[in-house]
Amino acid sequence: MRQKHGQNFLIDNNISAKIVKAADFDLMDNVLEIGPGKGILTKLIVSNVNFLTGIEIDKILFQQLDSYFSFSKITNIKLINQDFLKYEIPDIKRKFISNLPYNVGTAIIQKILPLQNWTTAVFMLQKEVIERLAAKPGNKDYGYISVFTSYYADVEVLFNVSPKCFNPPPKVMSSVIKFKNKKTEVPEPVLFEFVKHAFSMRRKTILNCISSFCDIPKDKASSILKCCGLNAFLRPDKLSIFDFLSLTKKLKL
Repeated sequence: MRQKHGQNFLIDNNISAKIVKAADFDLMDNVLEIGPGKGILTKLIVSNVNFLTGIEIDKILFQQLDSYFSFSKITNIKLINQDFLKYEIPDIKRKFISNLPYNVGTAIIQKILPLQNWTTAVFMLQKEVIERLAAKPGNKDYGYISVFTSYYADVEVLFNVSPKCFNPPPKVMSSVIKFKNKKTEVPEPVLFEFVKHAFSMRRKTILNCISSFCDIPKDKASSILKCCGLNAFLRPDKLSIFDFLSLTKKLKL
């Protein structure tokens, strides 16, 4: 039976151990786990960190896991029954880990990456989403979320996970990805506004993207591209985060 919140529970102990190992936890770390579910990662993490916070949206799963840790007299963990997307994350240095819910995984990543006070995050998601998160310019999967991710973090795709490792098995392959915080400055709003606009017309040239975004003549848009050393006939999917940053600085003039 499909779970209320669309969970696919990881049941493979070897995979769970690999995910936790990838996070490089130590006894000084404060960790936030999103959607601990039945606790297969949680039980491995808690003895290896300073403090673990788990945010679980499902009331029954929350109660079961909370009872387990209370009975076990494990005190360096706090479980919260809340939707993570509505949770106000305390401003302390931390690491993140999760077998992310497939239906809101990208939204969760977009909430976390812009935060300043995190170091690393290890997440499992469907393989096709992770391919988009990690895609480089020129790749067919490269798009808005790839640029967003590359602005905030260094990305490493670690390994794939078979549907057989879950209950119920999802219909897709999963992958594990690791982010390391670049600690970049808060960008000007125009950066991601322009990136989103450009990829909404990804088959057009970057010249057309700039002209329509700024409502300026194409000769002026061409001058901006020339100043940035970019070919006016490139498509958006050929531009790196550095190219977009260079362009948006000029677009502010």
